[in-house]
Amino acid sequence: MREMFRVSIGGAHAGFVITVFIVVLFAAIGGTVWALVVGGAVAFWFAVALIAVVGGGRRGWVGVKRAYLLTFGWASWL
Repeated sequence: MREMFRVSIGGAHAGFVITVFIVVLFAAIGGTVWALVVGGAVAFWFAVALIAVVGGGRRGWVGVKRAYLLTFGWASWL
């Protein structure tokens, strides 16, 4: 089960790029308000992931990397 949910940093980078593309697309089509809503939701999810990771005992760049993987690592499964 653990192997099935494993994510890589390359997949997280791809997820970040896809997310930025979607936010830019929302800005182009729906205006800046929708881009702020979508970007704010992603930033909120990253903040929640960072709080959870720090609460789990990870500190510094290791914690930021883990939160990054939790936020954008979904692209490893595409």
